[in-house]
Amino acid sequence: MSLRAAAIEISENVEETIEEFATYLDLEGKSQHTVRMYTYYVRRYLEWGGSLSARSALRFLTRLRKSGYSSKSLNLVVQALRSYFRFEGADDEAEKLKPPKVPKSLPKALSREEVKRILSVIPPTRKRDRLIFLLLYGAGLRVSELCNLKIGDVDFERGFIVVRGGKGAKDRVVPVSSALLDEIRSYLSTRNDDSEYLIVEERRKKKDKLSPRNVWYLLREYGVRAGVKVTPHMLRHSFATHMLERGVDIRAIQELLGHSNLSTTQIYTKVTAEHLKKAQEQARLLESLQGEE
Repeated sequence: MSLRAAAIEISENVEETIEEFATYLDLEGKSQHTVRMYTYYVRRYLEWGGSLSARSALRFLTRLRKSGYSSKSLNLVVQALRSYFRFEGADDEAEKLKPPKVPKSLPKALSREEVKRILSVIPPTRKRDRLIFLLLYGAGLRVSELCNLKIGDVDFERGFIVVRGGKGAKDRVVPVSSALLDEIRSYLSTRNDDSEYLIVEERRKKKDKLSPRNVWYLLREYGVRAGVKVTPHMLRHSFATHMLERGVDIRAIQELLGHSNLSTTQIYTKVTAEHLKKAQEQARLLESLQGEE
């Protein structure tokens, strides 16, 4: 066999493996984003010549670190390779591969004033854009969940939406206010297509469902107008933080966000604590007392 023929055969084997690995991830309930990222790094690993051993993976990670990969990025690569090793039945090697420690940072939440400022720059005539913003902030949806919502998932009579196939392929019910339901009705009244999706692209003849990338671009545009940095995930963080600040039970917030573990939701208590700490420091109550003496 020639070198060229051997290279083609290796390439075909890699693609076949990646396709099977993607199916494995999908059956495990991984999100489309996770499947895309994991298969990307595993493909790179296999094309590099990686084998089913933790030592081989470590050499690959060393190469990535030298090329400038951060600990956060390396952590994602490790998770992808560990998942691939388990897919291939090499569980022992997967356990040997330890992810690097990544410093935890508190999620960035907008203030209520910033939320109002962004909403104020979205023209009332842009009903779709307003609805995108309000569903992310008012219902705490992930951007992928927003894009996958279908008209049939909205129960106008009982006042909730069904979020299907969220993280971990779990469905959940999210109650929505009458004001948000009115926004949904108002937007749907402008539609003249037969798409099953709740929110669709507007610049195409065929009304396809909205893409997460376009949601990012849209929010960035309005954020620039309002002078506020905003992303879909920041709106979800803001939803959780503001709910907690208003006294909503953390377990209720856990259900609304679709978190499997309470520990994931409890990070918002730290966000709120930081917010209160800053407010206390700004008030300078004890310092003012001492100044009056």
